Amino acid sequence: MLDIQNITKTLDGEAVLENVSLNIQAGEIFGLLGRNGSGKTTLLRIIEQIILPDNGDVLFEDISIKDHPLVKRKVVYVPVINSFYERFTYKQLVRILKEIYPDFDVTYANELMNRYDIPETKKYRELSTGLKKQLALIMAFAIKPAVILLDEPTDGIDAVVRHDLLQLMVDEVAERNTAIFITSHRLEDIERICNRIGFLEGNSLSNVMDIEAIKEDFVKVQVALEEDMKLKIRGKGIPILDQVGVFYTLLLERNDEEKQSWLKSLQPKVWNELPVNLEEVFIAKFGGKRRW
Repeated sequence: MLDIQNITKTLDGEAVLENVSLNIQAGEIFGLLGRNGSGKTTLLRIIEQIILPDNGDVLFEDISIKDHPLVKRKVVYVPVINSFYERFTYKQLVRILKEIYPDFDVTYANELMNRYDIPETKKYRELSTGLKKQLALIMAFAIKPAVILLDEPTDGIDAVVRHDLLQLMVDEVAERNTAIFITSHRLEDIERICNRIGFLEGNSLSNVMDIEAIKEDFVKVQVALEEDMKLKIRGKGIPILDQVGVFYTLLLERNDEEKQSWLKSLQPKVWNELPVNLEEVFIAKFGGKRRW
């Protein structure tokens, strides 16, 4: 449905994205992961055509968004901070968005506003961070887009509001077959709602995989060794998730028999294999300069 083709972008003389390609299908929630400054927000802004790529194109149902701007009605971007909304109340926003988006569903928006008890008379800037996030998401859903781009939608809000927002996303996908493309540093949120993820590293998109595949492709191993082997483990390129004395928690690819055989050759006193979570994979991939 949404086809991102070979996107390349340089900002201030530095390459931010290089030949990034991805296809998002209807009814899926895709999570984009990466360290700060890896280009996640830039990619979302390019998809929405807020900024243009140096090379590449973004297609919606085989139609170039750049060449056919009205297609953007089907793709809605919700940034971390929506400065445009600041001076408007809910009802004012409804009037504005109805003019821009003919399919805007006022009844659905009112239903969600009542469900989450969001004040309709306060201006957007007067709302708490959590209520701002909820209102922005409600506006996006009421537009009835095919694709919603969410940049850090649960950043800076409490656990209760986060739960409500995540459930709202899941319900939207289930009921309307909407596609959601989300960036977040809250890996537990990504793991909970996404069916696929990808990693932005070195300006390129890598390791696009199903969430369930992570559990199949990686294994967390706890080992107890006779002596400190941290430097040798690092030298083998094995991510160390945790270390207490000679007790190590390591991340291995299940099919990497060479590294597993090497570890077993150290004759560990303990060898426990445990399931992994997304945060552990993320730390292993992106925390290397700090942790490995």
